[in-house]
Formats: sequence, structure tokens, C-alpha cells
Amino acid sequence: MRPATSRTLPSVTLSLLAACLLASPCAFGGAHTWDVNEVFSNADGTIQFVELREGNGTPGEVNVNGVAMRSLNFPAHTLMLVNGSIAAPTTNKFLLGGTAAFAALPGAPPLDFTIPNGFLRLGTADSVSYGPPYDTLAVPAGSLPLDGINAYRRGGTTGPNSPTNYAGTSGSVNANPPPQPPGVPDGTGGSQPMLVTPLVLDGSSLSIAWDTSVCTDDSQHHIIYGNGSMFPASPGGAFGVLGSVCSMGGTSPFVWNSVPTAADSTGILWWVIAVTSGTTEGSWGTDSAGTQRLGPGTGGSSGQCSVTALSTTNACGH
Repeated sequence: MRPATSRTLPSVTLSLLAACLLASPCAFGGAHTWDVNEVFSNADGTIQFVELREGNGTPGEVNVNGVAMRSLNFPAHTLMLVNGSIAAPTTNKFLLGGTAAFAALPGAPPLDFTIPNGFLRLGTADSVSYGPPYDTLAVPAGSLPLDGINAYRRGGTTGPNSPTNYAGTSGSVNANPPPQPPGVPDGTGGSQPMLVTPLVLDGSSLSIAWDTSVCTDDSQHHIIYGNGSMFPASPGGAFGVLGSVCSMGGTSPFVWNSVPTAADSTGILWWVIAVTSGTTEGSWGTDSAGTQRLGPGTGGSSGQCSVTALSTTNACGH
């Protein structure tokens, strides 16, 4: 049961209620029983969401489009639904608003409305309200988590974010994903190129050194290798891969023992060193035409050493 003091019905709503008492049947859509239920932000305010919940079990609270949605940062913001309206019943349903960067994250449900970057205050107290106001969620200073995982909820609790939209689609996001692996420095931009030193005459043991001073997040590496016949048939094509050396760590130089010999008529054995972060592989670099080198695995990865993805977003090293 909602406390009698939790809502202040505006005079226009009271007039409509009086009209309904005098004339039957009577039906109209309201907008005043939505609560500010959950708020979320990352550390710089670019990834934020506000979740509303119909908290009174009322089926006809459909007239929310154009109602004020305020914070201390945006005292005059207006809630504008993406599709312009919602359909009854509204009973105990949710409305989800978020920033564009939130909407782009894996795990984010489709938005019902959008909010600008920085809608929620960071570090200091905020007051997030819906309506004239019909409901207000006070967020004490320091209470809004900024770790990219947890949200602040109605009732003053925090926990893993759980945004839900009007269609009932729920999700959870990580606004601080792990850093993407860089490439291995190739000698450009003042870095040192790879240096290979044979340790035995037949080349079956090699000392391979590369520049470890340029990039961060490069604590794990692996070697991918193939024969000359496995070069791409045309620029931009995928390399074939013969094998790999996994879990090399992050220390240079690395001693590669039992180096295979070329197994085709080209007499060529080529290799690439790549950084690994979990199951994601960093860039193999680009060819002479500036085209990203790609492997035969998922997303252009090597498919070796449990890798299932290639990331080229971290340009360090190339």
C-alpha cells in the first residue's frame, strides 16, 4: 500500500476524478504513478541510465511522453519516448532512458527514451525527479556507484545494474570493459623492431626480442606461424595458419625452441607475435598498402591459443 503522502495529485487530475464520479463509464490515461527506480553511471557520465517503474499497479498510466524528467544537472529536461507513446496496461512495468553510449553497450536493452550525457550528477548529491514532481529519488553524495557495474536503487541500496525497458527486456552492462590488447611494436613511431637471433646453426632455436617499453596491457603474447603458401591470395585476404606458440608471457627476449622447418615448396616460414587479453588477440599490424592483416579465425583472429576475437581498436605498437 502506497503511503497517502507519497503522491500529490495535481488539480487537473482531481478534476478528472470528479468528472468520472459524475459520469459513467469514464476512462482516461494518467502519468503520475511512475517511480524513479534505478540510476546508473560510469566514471565520466557518458554512460548513464534512469529506470522508471509503475509502482501503484495502475494499468492506464500511458501519458508519460513529454512529462518532465529532472536532475540537478538538467532541471528542465523533458522525457520524450522513442516511439512517442506506450500502450496499456502499464501495471508494474518499466521505462528505460539512457545515453547513446549506454545504448551501444552489449547487454543494454533497447531504450524507451534518451537522456543527455551527464544527466546524473557525479560525486555530489543529486535529486532525480519525474513529473511536477510525482516522484523523486534522492541520491546522497557519494552514493551513486561509478565502477561501471553497480547501480543505485530506490530504497537506498546498490547492486549490479539491471535495466529493464517497457517491453520487459532486461539486461546488464559493463561500462568499464577490459582494455583491448595492443599490437606489438613494429619499429614505427620510434619503437624498436623485432630482432631475431639464431641460437643454433639450423635455426631450430631462436631468440626473439621486441620492444616492451611502448605499450601497456601487453603481459601475454603468442606466436602465430605458417608456410609461404599460406600468405593471402590477394591483398586484404586471410592468412592461413600452421601453428602457434602460446602463453609466452610479457618478457622479451623469448627463446623459441623446436622451431618448425618450412613444409612446402616455398621454403618460407613466417611468423607474427600478437598480444593476448583473455580470448581476444591484438593487431597483427598492416601490410605495405596499410591493410589490416587478418587470420583465418573468428573476426579475423588466428583462432590459435584459445583466441576467438581480433581487436584492432588499440593502435599502440603500429
